[in-house]
Amino acid sequence: MVPRYPDHIQKTSCVPRAGQFCVYLCVLIMAVLSCAQTARSDTNPAQALAGDMENILRDPALGSAHLGVVIDSVTTGQRLFELNGSKRLVPASNMKLFTSAAALIALTPEYRYETRLLTGGSLRSGILHGDLIIEGSGDPTISGYFNRGDPLHVFRQWTTRLKEMGVGEIRGDLIIDNSAFTGQPYPAGWEIGDATNCFSAPRDAFTFNNNCIQLDITPGRGREGIRLVMEPVTGYVRLHNRLTQKPGQGTVGFEYATPRTLLMTGSIGAQGDTITRYVAVNHPAYFGGFVFKETLAADGIAVKGEIACARNCPRTVDIPDVRRKKTFKTAAIYHSPKLSEMIKVVNKLSNNLYAEMLLFAIGKATGDESPNAALATLSTAGIDTAGVAMADGSGLSRHNLVTPRAIVDLLKAMARGPYASCYIESLPVMSVDGTLGNRLKGSVAEGRIRAKTGSMTHVRSLSGFVTTKNNEILAFSILSNNYDAAVQAVDTVVDRIILRLLDYPSAAQ
Repeated sequence: MVPRYPDHIQKTSCVPRAGQFCVYLCVLIMAVLSCAQTARSDTNPAQALAGDMENILRDPALGSAHLGVVIDSVTTGQRLFELNGSKRLVPASNMKLFTSAAALIALTPEYRYETRLLTGGSLRSGILHGDLIIEGSGDPTISGYFNRGDPLHVFRQWTTRLKEMGVGEIRGDLIIDNSAFTGQPYPAGWEIGDATNCFSAPRDAFTFNNNCIQLDITPGRGREGIRLVMEPVTGYVRLHNRLTQKPGQGTVGFEYATPRTLLMTGSIGAQGDTITRYVAVNHPAYFGGFVFKETLAADGIAVKGEIACARNCPRTVDIPDVRRKKTFKTAAIYHSPKLSEMIKVVNKLSNNLYAEMLLFAIGKATGDESPNAALATLSTAGIDTAGVAMADGSGLSRHNLVTPRAIVDLLKAMARGPYASCYIESLPVMSVDGTLGNRLKGSVAEGRIRAKTGSMTHVRSLSGFVTTKNNEILAFSILSNNYDAAVQAVDTVVDRIILRLLDYPSAAQ
């Protein structure tokens, strides 16, 4: 499964359908030009920009919103505009800017997770008289994303290695050592209604396939004709289909009747195309172990024992006690891609699980599993975090609070630091990729903005860098909370700001 990760919620497209695009873009450009024309010819560039920002931010779409905006020149160090810069607001996925920065500083871009497969007991006549242990490290990449779309890639490699060792049967248990992470599966402030959504999959020291399944749902004739395809194909999740078919688009809902029985309710369009949904699993370490056991069986290696975990599983065991009873040897090691590649998944795709696992890695490196470890790392590097209250690594918690000024200060510090290229390259590029791939397509903004999006109900954020037409680098943060307008209307205001920033002249002018 290679999911199209939503940015917390299913995003409303910022770009209207093809027939409306030219009108949309012209309205934006005309609005920016009309603002620019209000500036007096004798006004300096910063004053002209401030006047235009004030005009843009008077848009009725933001009438009820709590706003914070800060714009600085990275090139000159000058503050160009500020509105409620010290006001703490919910950042949504803009929190990932802090998590990824702290990870680079605490771990370095070369950091890799390491997951080990261990064998215990003796091997005689093709039979392993002992247990298998998967030693989890919090690696989120055991999935199809970095493995050419094959979620079973790592498990197949491990199976091949065991066969090379001569293992044909395992007369012991498959044990998942997920004890490295002692935190709760769900941080404070996550909404319980999100529990089946892949974007809020539970955290664990052993993760597989983003701790989710993919479901492809194809209409047929009547309920029995609806075709369901699960990836990976597994018996771990039992589907109970209560979907109906009717004209229109329909809505599909999910609810777990038991930890492994998934109820599918609602309706789908009778003549519609296949729809794809990503659903979080319960007990993710056990899920990964279950699929690995299925992978072994499919290649002729039977595991006669049970699946057990150190914690957060239907069956748990005392890992230190298991290790005392037998000698275990390393059969295989999986190394994740480098951190410099993983943070692109964090920021470009806004993947929450990756962000949470990076926060865990920072905690392991510093001896503090709480989010304070990330803030302490940034503070040690000279980055002011006084305006930040951090409850998780992804921004999904509404307990997170950040000031726009803190975000811009972070951006400037990272742009001037030793990991500037890794950090900046991890951000989505306007109109090109990630969560900004379809935004302002065909406009002058294309390729000139690298920024992190943030979206939750009544929260919309965008922070990052602008390269102006005069090649001046600006750092900006735009946070909006509690708006009651349509998301499209809020994005339109932000897009007007972006287009105006592109015209900001360099200090030389």
